[in-house]
Amino acid sequence: MAESVPVVLTPRDSAIAILKAEHRVLGNVVHTLQEVLEGIAADSCVADFQLVASMLYYLDAFPERCHHPKEDRYLFRCLRARTEKANGILDALAAQHVTSERLMISLEQSFVRYQGGAPGGLRSFAKAVNAYAELQWKHMDLEETRMLSLASEYLSDKDWVAIDRAFRANEDPLSSPDAQDEFAQLRQRIVNRLPTKLRRRARA
Repeated sequence: MAESVPVVLTPRDSAIAILKAEHRVLGNVVHTLQEVLEGIAADSCVADFQLVASMLYYLDAFPERCHHPKEDRYLFRCLRARTEKANGILDALAAQHVTSERLMISLEQSFVRYQGGAPGGLRSFAKAVNAYAELQWKHMDLEETRMLSLASEYLSDKDWVAIDRAFRANEDPLSSPDAQDEFAQLRQRIVNRLPTKLRRRARA
C-alpha cells in the first residue's frame, strides 16, 4: 500500500484553516450551552452550575480575550491597509466584537442571578445566551464568506505569511502553550460533564 503524501498548506490556507477551526470550537460550545439550558428548562437534565460556569469561562477567555483580538490585530488591520473595499465589512465585524464583549458581561450577570435563585432567572439567562449565540452565528458567517473572500482577493502572499505566523504563534498571553493546555483541558471537562446524549456531538 502506497504511503500517503502529507498535505502542505499554503500560509493562506493554513491561516484560514486556523480561523475556521476556532470558529467550530466556539460554535460547538455555544450550541451545547443552548442545548443544556433547553434540557434544564424541560427537566430532562440537572442544573449543573459548575458545567455552565465552565462554558461561560471558556466563552469569555477564548473568543473575547484571544480569538477576536488576534483577528483585529493581524487580519483586519492588514486587509484595511490593502483595500478600502473591505472597510464596511471590517467596521461591522469590529462593532460585533465590541457587542460580543458587552453580551458576555450580560451573560455572566444573568448567570449569577439565575444561580442565586432570582425569579425567572433561567428564562432570562437563556434569553441572554440566545442573543449571544445569534450574534456569533452572524459574525462567523460574515467573516467566513464576505471578509475571507476579500482577504483572498487583496492580500499578498507576503501578507498571508505574516498572518499565518501570527495566528500560529498567537502572541496573546492567553494562548501561550500553558493556556492552550488549559483550554484543551477545560473543553474536555465540559464534555465529560455533559449529559450522555450531548457528549458525542460535543467531541466533534
